[in-house]
Amino acid sequence: MYGHYREYVAIYEEMVAVQRARGWRESSLWAPTFGKGNEVVIITEYPDLATFQRESDVVASDAEFMKLLRSTAEHLVQGSLHSELLEPAPHVV
Repeated sequence: MYGHYREYVAIYEEMVAVQRARGWRESSLWAPTFGKGNEVVIITEYPDLATFQRESDVVASDAEFMKLLRSTAEHLVQGSLHSELLEPAPHVV
């Protein structure tokens, strides 16, 4: 939401601190140089799908992290959040 960027980033930084303290993969925060304004992109890279799934289960059961994640909702436009899972493009023969 417009006017909420600073507050959102502050929560995001707390979330990364929890990730770091727990030894989880750390996310990085990005913003478009051009294109849609007032948008942020969070990227977390995993070596494989199994690692992503294992860590996702642990994250979902961590009360401190989930409280922070839920607190971001007041700074987001409802319905604007989406997730993507990307893989290397296959070699076509």
